[in-house]
This record gives sequence, structure tokens and C-alpha cells, in this order.
Amino acid sequence: MVPRVFSFPKNKEPPHHMKFRFIFLALGLLALTASVTGGAVYFQTVNTLVHDQARKMAQDGIEILDKSISSILKTNQKAVEVLAEMWSVQNLFNRQNPETLIEVKFALDDFREAYNATRCCLINREGLVIAASSGEKSPVRIGDDYSKRPFFQKALAGEHYTALVQGTTSKEPAINLSHPVFSEGMVLGVALLTVPLTDIGEIFARSTGVVALTDEHNIVFIASKQDWLFSVLGATTAENLIDIAEKRLLRGEMPTQLPITFDAAKGTARLPDGKGYLFYRSPLSSSPNWQINYFQEYGQIDAQLLQTLFGKTGILLAGMTFFVLGAMIYLFRQAELFLRQREQAEKKYKSANLFLSQIWNVAADGMRVIDKNFNVVQANETFVAMTGMEKKDILGKKCQDVFWSLLCNTEKCPMRQILAGKKQVEYESVKESPAGKIINCWVIGVPLHDANGKFVGILESYRDITEKIEAEHAMEKAFEETHKFAEELAASNDQLHRRQHELALAHDTLKQSQAQILQQEKMASVGQLAAGVAHEINNPMGFISSNLGSLAKYLERLTGFIRTLEEKLPQPPDEELAALRKKLKIDYIMEDAVHLVEESLDGAGRVKKIVQGLKNFSRIDQAERLAADINECLDTTINIVWNELKYKCEVKKEYGELPPTVCNAQQLNQMFMNLLVNAAQSIETKGEIRIKTWADQDFIYTRISDTGCGIPQDKIKRIFEPFYTSKEVGKGTGLGLSIVYDIVVKNHQGDIQVESEVGKGTTFTVKIPVIDTPPAGL
Repeated sequence: MVPRVFSFPKNKEPPHHMKFRFIFLALGLLALTASVTGGAVYFQTVNTLVHDQARKMAQDGIEILDKSISSILKTNQKAVEVLAEMWSVQNLFNRQNPETLIEVKFALDDFREAYNATRCCLINREGLVIAASSGEKSPVRIGDDYSKRPFFQKALAGEHYTALVQGTTSKEPAINLSHPVFSEGMVLGVALLTVPLTDIGEIFARSTGVVALTDEHNIVFIASKQDWLFSVLGATTAENLIDIAEKRLLRGEMPTQLPITFDAAKGTARLPDGKGYLFYRSPLSSSPNWQINYFQEYGQIDAQLLQTLFGKTGILLAGMTFFVLGAMIYLFRQAELFLRQREQAEKKYKSANLFLSQIWNVAADGMRVIDKNFNVVQANETFVAMTGMEKKDILGKKCQDVFWSLLCNTEKCPMRQILAGKKQVEYESVKESPAGKIINCWVIGVPLHDANGKFVGILESYRDITEKIEAEHAMEKAFEETHKFAEELAASNDQLHRRQHELALAHDTLKQSQAQILQQEKMASVGQLAAGVAHEINNPMGFISSNLGSLAKYLERLTGFIRTLEEKLPQPPDEELAALRKKLKIDYIMEDAVHLVEESLDGAGRVKKIVQGLKNFSRIDQAERLAADINECLDTTINIVWNELKYKCEVKKEYGELPPTVCNAQQLNQMFMNLLVNAAQSIETKGEIRIKTWADQDFIYTRISDTGCGIPQDKIKRIFEPFYTSKEVGKGTGLGLSIVYDIVVKNHQGDIQVESEVGKGTTFTVKIPVIDTPPAGL
């Protein structure tokens, strides 16, 4: 019995409803699990971010406190240093007289009032106070003995000294600042300034957390909690507390240890109030032995965590969870609707099967269906007409008995290939039927499946291409004749192209040579002009430097004469003369004149160095090869192009020990100049150029790196070509790197490598061979 080709087996109602319900139920549970997991991950992420932000705020707070405290300390340290360097103070130690004492007394009063100090005095080498500022807050008196105090002993040894202390009278925290008073390299005495911690205490009071400043013994001298003052913050022992008391670091009784529990691994602490705190400790930058201690209450951090969790993001996450559940319910209902629609579609599909059968019989291509045993089970009317047989004589016969070809009954049979798993077979073949008809066909074979996807046979489509093949044969003959003519024409074109190419190469070579000659003539003209300018500048700079040297000697003699005259005049000097001297600033003028002459000599030396660089660079047209130092070539070139570099970049040099090598130093100067100018022009606003040199046994290496715009990878291979430039029209000739390549590779038998990344910069590495003696003939 012949099976129907376009028919489907009659199925009962498919039991898919329950299966789809289970699938969507599983998807719903999966979505719910994902939402809960996402919520947990969101909570953990927010918790971590809030704690990290709290630690960052603590670090920022400590950094602000550090800057504020360090600024106050530096101001006070500078004040006591200025006091120690005052001329009147040094004069008091050398010549103690009433006039000098009064002048120093006024200065001490000014310093005490300006810095709100409780103590401002001068101490001689024996530790006795010889001058002091008087006032209600000042506990110091003339003759007080400070010889045993650390601030005196440290300063007398030639060191400035800063320490946190407890006031003797006020019992309040303060800072002792002492500085040695020098004269001709010898310590005459000590200047002392004691400043209360009022300003720093106000800074601590404004802090959001609990803040404390401790010294090297962990004693609290400033804190936002006043009951912490002069207690020990941190782990300690009874022996340490006794040792602190014996050293009399505090004026009261033995210090107590604050009952605070620290967890160093977690960076937390628990204060006596029972609350947990985030703890952070950092040394003071201006005094590393002092430390800033910062405590942030966890209650504030938890409040911020809750605010974040119940903010917009948390509400959005909950809304998304409900949305997913609602979507799953909606999809479940849609699945049931889909199953009902599928049943209706199957009924419509069966009706359409009849319609397709009609199309099958009127198709322009012949088609047949073959089962697994190679029997023809169906054929359309077009195929029957192509064979010249009756349809009843076709159905049930083997495929090769109906339409035979050379591939039949072989391993290359297209039908066997489809049975082996191939999805589609297309081939051209000559078919012959038992009725004697021979046709050139284009055959397409595909596997045929039923509605359940089960393989039921093979569908073949036959298209008669006899007329097409005859037309192709005629076209091939015409094509052969045309191809022969085209080959002859192509041979003539090839010969013409070769001649054009040779002319183009000759033109490019001539153009490159002409441009390089013009460039060399231009550089030679610039060199001659630079040599003339250098010569003209050298002459006046010679007598300027000589006159400045003589002026320095005259000033030295004049200053010595004035000093000798001061010693010979009666002491004390006449008041009117002293007042006039002070008004005219004679002492300042004698000291500043020496500095002015030194600066002028330095400037003249710099001009001489630039002029020498111009003279060296002006010999760029010379072809003589001599032993030269590559580092000196680089310095000479940098001096010449410095005006191009200094406004756009910072030049960092890392020179190695280089052997001298025989080379054309002037050409290398031009090569380095082109690379440095290119590097500066690639930097848009502000950047950096690094120059590094080193050598091995055979070569000297120079690496020039910039932080400019970089070169795209598709353009790096062309940068050494003559006239190639990536700059705008009118801003580049395209010869700079071409000349660099010729100087390094052709003239010095070296090598140059380039590395670049867009947006980060470019690095050129130049390799010059080490040559001990000039080659013969040079």
C-alpha cells in the first residue's frame, strides 16, 4: 500500500497541559529563589559599601585633622626658629647690656601675644633664664633653672625640639617648642616658646566622631571627650604607668588607663559606654611619634545602612520581585491558552494538507518521493511527463529503474548520502528513463519527515536544464575567444604599468632627494646664522662675566672694611648713626648685594652655556666623524629646543655610563631634535618626556618616551616614509622622521624602534653602534 506524502497521523488530545503547568511552576520557584538570593546579596553589598564609606570618611577626617594640626605645629616651630635667629637675640647672648635686653624683652612680648603663648623666654648654656616675657599667663622668671628639662637639653645639643606637656601652673595641655640660638656655628643658648592647645582643641571639638591626640607614650593631650585628658589610650601595663609617672611626663598623679577594648584585626573598639565604634589610628605627618585616634559609632553606620536599604533601591528590588511573580502567573495562563490554540491549528493544518497536494501536482519542477528502500512512493504530474511513462508504471518501482544515472548503486549515490545523515544534496546529472528519454537535470534531494519529526523518505526535485547547458556551451566558446584577447591586452597593460611604476619610483626618489637637500641647506643656513649670533653674544657676555667677578671681589673688600670699621668705632655706637644705618638698611644691602652678584653670575653662566650649545649645533652641515658622548649630544639638543619643551612638558633624564663612539655628532643632534620636537608637539596641554640612555658591549641605546596622543597601529608602519605626516595641512612636511631614519640606519648603521599606544604616548628607541676608531678614509 502506497503511503500518503502530505498526511499526519491522527493523534488524540495531547496531554501537554500538566507538563506545561509543572514547567512554569518550577520557573516561578526559580524566580522567587533568585529574588530572595538577590535581596540577600543586595543587603550584604550595601552593608559592605556603607562600612567601607565609613572607613573612608574616618580616613578623610584624620587627613583633615592631620593637615590642620601640622599647619599649626609648623607655624609655631617657624615662630621659635625666627625668634632664635633674630640678630638682637644673638647679640644679647654675645653682649648682655640693658639696651639689648630691653629690645629683646619687647620682641619676647610680641611673640607671646602673637602666638597666645604661656611662656616665651631665652635660656643660657647653664640652663638659666636670662630674658623672659612677663604677663599674667607667664609662669617663667629670670633665673629659673631649666637645665634638667628635655626641651633645654635637646636644643643645647643643636636640635629643635617639640613635645606635648601639661602646664605647670594651669595644668592644661600645651606644646613646648625649643630651638638652639647659633652664632658662627656655636650654640649660645636656647629659645623657648610654650603654646596652649586651644586652637587644636577647637578643631577636635568640630569633629563628627570621637577624636584624641596622643604622644609617643599614648598619653591623651587633646580629645573631644574632656574626661580622657592625660589618660593612657591603648593597651599598657602597670609598670608602664609607673614609668610614665616617674618620668614626670604629667604634673598630676599617676595616669590612668582608659577602659577601652580594641580588636586590631577588625579595626573596632568598645568604649566604656558599652557602644561599639569603628577605630582608626594614624601617625601625625609633621610629628610621627604623635598619633591621631578616631572613633566612629556603629549606631550612626547602622542608621545609614537602614536608610540605604529602605531607600529607592530597596523598594525597587521588592517591586521587581512582585513583578516577576505576577509575570509567571500571567505566562502560566498564556500557556493554557497556547495549548487550546495549538489544537485548533492542527485541525487547520490538516485542511491545508489537501491544498498543498494540489500545488504538488502543478509544480514546474518534477518531484518524487522515495522511501527507505529506494522505492518510488509518490510522483507529481511534471515528473511523470519528464519520464515519458505512465504513473502506474512509476509508483512502487526502484528509483534507479525509473530514472537512471551513473551514480546509481554506488557509494556516491546522493540518496545514500541523505540516508547517512546529510541534510541536503544538490548535483547536476544526466537522467535516462526506460521510455528512452535522456534529460540534463539539476537535482535537489532532502530528507522528508512527518509531523512528529520521524524520517519517512526522501524528496527529490528535478529541473530540466538541457537548454541552459546548450546556452552555456555557446557562451563558453565565446568566452574562450574573449579571454584570449583579454590576455593579450593584459600583457600590454602589464608592460605599461611596469614602465609607469619605474617612472613613479624615479620621481619619488628625485622628490625625496630634492626635499632633503633643501632641508640640509636650510639647516646649514640656520647653523651659520646661529654661529654668528653666538659669536656676537659671546663678546659682551665675556666682559659682563668679568665685571661681575670683579664687582663680587669689590663688595667682599668693602664689606670687610665696614666690619673692621665697626670694631674700631667706640661702643656703643652713636644713636643717630645707628638709626641712620637701620633706616638705610645697610646690613640688608651688604648681605643682599652678594646674593644679587651671585645670581647675575649664575645667569651669565647659563647664557654662556646656551651660546656654546648654539655653536655646537651650528656645525650640523659638517660630515666629519669624531668620537663623541651621546649624553652631551642630548644635553646640547635639549638646550637648543628648550623653549619648545618647557611650556608643555617636564623633561626627566636618566643617563647611563656611555662609552665614546665615533659618529657624526651634528647629525645625531638633528636626529634628537626631530624626536624631541615631535614628542612635544604630540602633547596637547601638559605632559612628560623621559630620556634614558644605556649601553652594552656593541651598542649605545637612547630611549625617548612621551605621554602624548600616541600613534594608531595602522599608521606606525608608515611614519618613516618621506612626506608622510598625520598633522594638519601646513603644519608638517613629513620629512622629520624620514631624516631621523636616514641618520640612524643609513648614515650610522644603527636601528630605531617605535612603540605607541593611542591616548598614552609613544616611545622611540635608537640604537647606535659603538665604534672605537674612525673608519679608514674618514
